[in-house]
Amino acid sequence: MAFNDDEKPPASNVGSTKGLVTISTPTYSKDAAALTADAVTAVVELNATSSTAVREGLDLVAVLDVSGSMQGDKLQSMKRAMQFVIMKLTPVDRLSVISFASSANRHCPLRSVTQQAQTDLKSIVDGLVANGGTNIKAGLDTALAVIAGRATTKARTPNIFLMSDGQQSDGDARQVDPGNVAVYTFGFGKDADHALLSDVAKKSPGGTFNSVPDGGNVSAPFSQLLGGLLTIVAQDVQLTLTPKAEDPSAPDLDTMTVAPGTDYTQTTDGNTGVITIKFGTLFSGETRKVAINLKLLESTLTTAYDGLVAEAQHSYTVQGSPQGQTPQDIVIPRSPDAPADPPTSGKAQAVLAEMARRQHAGAIGEA
Repeated sequence: MAFNDDEKPPASNVGSTKGLVTISTPTYSKDAAALTADAVTAVVELNATSSTAVREGLDLVAVLDVSGSMQGDKLQSMKRAMQFVIMKLTPVDRLSVISFASSANRHCPLRSVTQQAQTDLKSIVDGLVANGGTNIKAGLDTALAVIAGRATTKARTPNIFLMSDGQQSDGDARQVDPGNVAVYTFGFGKDADHALLSDVAKKSPGGTFNSVPDGGNVSAPFSQLLGGLLTIVAQDVQLTLTPKAEDPSAPDLDTMTVAPGTDYTQTTDGNTGVITIKFGTLFSGETRKVAINLKLLESTLTTAYDGLVAEAQHSYTVQGSPQGQTPQDIVIPRSPDAPADPPTSGKAQAVLAEMARRQHAGAIGEA
């Protein structure tokens, strides 16, 4: 299927694109590493400016479950949620509505959310009726076709909202490849398949799963998420970590890996050891942290020095234009007198606290 009938949106806000995303000086789990073989965790942090001078227009495709299992309260909750979403969008944003049961149905192309469009879109949602099987895959495939077929893409941020109970009976939503499109999933009802909906979201860059229980405040998860999406300042944000040495014949770094508990899409080049982490979009004032486990080789030196182990380089896109930034060296102090006791500096203790948080989150996820 192919669509190329999206409405042309008004121009987005235009402002300076310099320094919208910055990288902080890395922090480490130890005040100093030993000269013998050692291990250190580094935390690299990206920060988006709090300025909204550059506002990316949102291209949102709502994928709505109208299968038989959504009858009753779940369908009504989903309709209320969509009414809330529609009223939060502005003319610079565009919305397409897709429903699915055994198959998918596109109710409208991407429309600029003017006052008249809000009325039309709310009418579409009000008229939805639940019946039939559940083919989430068909709904997602149609949504991705809408996004892929857009005539206007510059300075636009595509996203998918999937609202469902996750009880699929046809197809397998986990097989859908979202590419670079963030998929946010919302599970309706206490019997929603959280595992499936979470897997679908995690397969996309920056996607998240939110539970919408029966009788709950349906607007809460949407309010928080839209508050970010409507202040997007950068797209295609990624961090590249490249092994580096002051003296290539006597490197400090043995291996570099991303610490467990990092949900962002990541790849590692088996030949060079270069790690690429993709964050997707960043909202105004938002922060992204990555913990890196570094195994250090025994040093050839006998006195204290600063060991260069890697280079951190981030990039992003604003208003459709790529933005490259100055690399940040990852340098670890090494000393023959490195203490064996836990570190005392506030920065090192903060890294240890971040590691503990990730381990706790991982344990909850496995439970």
